[in-house]
Amino acid sequence: MTPTTAEELQQLCLLYVEDEDIARLSIGSFLRRQVGELLLASQGEEGLRLYQEKRPAVVITDLEMPVMNGMEMIRRIRALDHDIPIIITTAYDDDAHYCPEADMTILKPISFMELLQAVKDCLAARGKG
Repeated sequence: MTPTTAEELQQLCLLYVEDEDIARLSIGSFLRRQVGELLLASQGEEGLRLYQEKRPAVVITDLEMPVMNGMEMIRRIRALDHDIPIIITTAYDDDAHYCPEADMTILKPISFMELLQAVKDCLAARGKG
């Protein structure tokens, strides 16, 4: 089942990792209304810990964060699970911020509907849901 309806999305657990408080709170508020369980982290180390504890269906992460950056967190998650959909949100559109381990990159500022569609598209491509 690929989650395309609101009811199907309500069955998902999603991890959102973002160090900027305003972005984490506003996007987190939107995502909380879309999915069954939302896990929030403010940096990569916390995100990795939550991933290991809860095994969410999707990870959305920023790249530039303190303690552990998003690229390192993604590499560690990929070592545990090659199939989990991972979406990057970043303000940078350059080679230094390209992450081949991610399924999709969304440039900031983030459109809520674009982010939601990216979640659906990544799940469909991975055959999850």
